[in-house]
Amino acid sequence: MGTSDSTTLRWGILGTGNIARQFTKELALSETGRLRGVASRRPDKAFTFIESLKNPDGGSITAYGSYRSILEDPAIDAIYIALPNTLHFEWTAAALRSGKQVLCEKPLALNRREAEELFDIADKNGALLMEGFMYRAHPRTHLLLDTVSNGEIGTLQLIQINFCFNRPAAKEDARFHPNEGGGSLMDVGCYCIDLARSLTGQEPVRANGIAHLHEWGVDDYFAGSLAFPNGVLASFVCGMTLTTDQTTRLYGTEGWIEIPRFWKAAEGFTIHRPEREPENIQLLPTSPLPPLYAIEADAFAGVLRGAPNWNPRENTVGNLKVLEMLRNQIQADPLTR
Repeated sequence: MGTSDSTTLRWGILGTGNIARQFTKELALSETGRLRGVASRRPDKAFTFIESLKNPDGGSITAYGSYRSILEDPAIDAIYIALPNTLHFEWTAAALRSGKQVLCEKPLALNRREAEELFDIADKNGALLMEGFMYRAHPRTHLLLDTVSNGEIGTLQLIQINFCFNRPAAKEDARFHPNEGGGSLMDVGCYCIDLARSLTGQEPVRANGIAHLHEWGVDDYFAGSLAFPNGVLASFVCGMTLTTDQTTRLYGTEGWIEIPRFWKAAEGFTIHRPEREPENIQLLPTSPLPPLYAIEADAFAGVLRGAPNWNPRENTVGNLKVLEMLRNQIQADPLTR
């Protein structure tokens, strides 16, 4: 694996935006990972980013003035790609060819063809590539999936997912640029699709949706529906400019489950059954759980050491296939313009 010792994975980060800052903050609390480098296309931004950090392990963190320079450093084992969507393919491929292990923020690529090519590059170079759906690594997510598959609400029939936030549009925000893979569907709708596919264990046979287009040309909110071979129906709403309660609900033949902010996996979930008191499921560990991105970093390291892959190639490609279908509808349907 090329790490500094048998227990430590030395991380480098490409990008200095909000998601890079969140990952950095929580990586400090992981058991296996240590931040050792941050790269930006502007050296001053990398230095400023590092200056703002409190590094509890006492190790040095290097500021790199280019993305290429961090990939050439043998002191870095793994790369976290925290760049705009349109840069994911180029720099994930470069990192893999440099012999780095790669965790790339979702979506891994703009389409499944690009994703397939990236996984082929990873295989050719003997590297691990994973798409960073961090909630998939959390024990409470595993417990939720087990709860549903074990029939705690009977047979799952209907899924309603809500992932929205309200943020003023800004020219410097890649989410609001259609040519940079922006829009609510790519940013947070991908989580909704991933959860529905995970709950059913199937690929949808139908995918439909309609978008509201922002004046800058991106879908700033979107309503979608999925139909699965086992008869489960899923509906979801995602958005960047609206305020909602963010609750996801799963309905079965014998009850239903409410999940606040499933992508954070922090609050647990509640099972409702007729004529019974609601049951809140929290998963009580013997000690407090680390934060979400620390869990993700440790789970990534676990896969490197032989643990089952919690977000394998086929899942990433399957999710991008559905995203492509829905994005094509946005482009083709004049009602969305």
